[in-house]
Amino acid sequence: MSTPSPLSYLNRDIVTFRATVAGISPQERADRGLKRLQELKEADLDDPLRHFTVTYDTTPVTVYQLGDRLLFYVVQEDMAADDHRTFEAFVAATQNQLQDVLKARLEGVHWPNLIHGVIATLIALLLLFAGLWVMSKARKALLAAISRTRRKQATAEVSGFDWLDASMALANKVTQIVATFAAIALIYLWLIYALDQFALTQPVGERLGGFLLDLLVRIARGFVDALPGIITVIVILMITRAVQDVIARVFIAVQEGRLEVPGMHPDTAGATRRMVSVVVWALGLTFAYPYIPGSQSDVFKGLSVLFGFMITLGSAGIVNQLMSGMVLVYSRALRRGDLVAIGDTRGVVTELSTLSVKLTTLQKEEITIPNAVVVGNNIRNFTRAAGEAGSLLSTVVTIGYDTPWRQVHAMLINAAKRNPGLVQQPEPYVVQRGLSDFYVEYELFAHCVEPMRAVAILSVLHADIQDEFNHWGVQIMSPHFRMQPEGAVLVKEQDWYSKPAVPPSGSAE
Repeated sequence: MSTPSPLSYLNRDIVTFRATVAGISPQERADRGLKRLQELKEADLDDPLRHFTVTYDTTPVTVYQLGDRLLFYVVQEDMAADDHRTFEAFVAATQNQLQDVLKARLEGVHWPNLIHGVIATLIALLLLFAGLWVMSKARKALLAAISRTRRKQATAEVSGFDWLDASMALANKVTQIVATFAAIALIYLWLIYALDQFALTQPVGERLGGFLLDLLVRIARGFVDALPGIITVIVILMITRAVQDVIARVFIAVQEGRLEVPGMHPDTAGATRRMVSVVVWALGLTFAYPYIPGSQSDVFKGLSVLFGFMITLGSAGIVNQLMSGMVLVYSRALRRGDLVAIGDTRGVVTELSTLSVKLTTLQKEEITIPNAVVVGNNIRNFTRAAGEAGSLLSTVVTIGYDTPWRQVHAMLINAAKRNPGLVQQPEPYVVQRGLSDFYVEYELFAHCVEPMRAVAILSVLHADIQDEFNHWGVQIMSPHFRMQPEGAVLVKEQDWYSKPAVPPSGSAE
């Protein structure tokens, strides 16, 4: 079967050859017809155009002739299989198309037509420049108005974010985008008009105009066709949001202690609420997916497969962290604000996320520990059992056996009571941790409600202990010695603020 070959001249289709006649293929017939049309002189275009039928080897052949010049011929086999016209109608339509081509050729070489086209194009070009200039001025005026409005209005900050500034920036970008597309549309319309002014380019202009019109029609038709799906998606998402709000209210009430649900603890209500919300939204999106415009297209399906493949490859480690996070939440081992030790790291819990735990150490360092690592280590929580009094801080001193232990207890407790960072109820207390060969080991315990200030509080406590022991003439020294010194090893009270130390204001030197 021969390949169809169209005969086109001056950007206009005349006929498509499909049959091989006398051993001449459709492509050769199209090439010969085009060559004869190109060889026509301007004087030949005024000759009459006619067609007549002859018989070649029992095959009717319709010949098209301009004056005495043979242009091309057609046979019934040139008609497409789905063309239900009669051969006579096909011949007449071909003659009309050929007549239009010859008319365009004649108009294209007619100087008045060319001059008129050039003038009309130049006028349209001037109008285009004027339109672009007006649009530029309007865009600048609108941007200036937006800028003035931004300067006059007060800052609209919500949770530290300036929504007014963001809205003005968005309006600025939208204005620029709209202006750009409007300029492109004007240039496109001018191009269509300019091409329509010349016979040679008129079919191109008509195709560009048809493309624009077809695009607008397809956009409008697509929007109308998508409306039922969009409305359905909106309804499903609204119902999902309503269900999620009801569930969230129940879990928030449980979390705040206003509602008791069997099997649900207030500490785990927040995490359970988030997981249930994810499930509810996942179901809502699943129901809404078939109604999303374009969801059945190959592109949408390809993206879904790609995202699924990416999630499958990267989900192993994420799932491990998620499951470990659920273990932490439902075991209630950690809460935000707890002072904990995870392995060798000690700090205050500042964030419990689905993938990691963030601690702020007493040295003001933020440390992020993956949930799987947290689950794999022993967790020591210094706050959970401490109650409202706060976590316990402790410090150790070693005093010789020649100092009464009751006196040591009293001095340590006095030092703790002077520290404003320590809680006085419950009262500080002292534990004798060991009776060594040369000294007794005393550990002072006191409650602290600000675990993040533990380092500073301990520093002040150590200073208070030294002052207390010096005041009462008791030396702090683990007596690894060969003989007892003649006098107590301590700092006299009058030497407490020896230079360069500076006494606090209002105290006597």
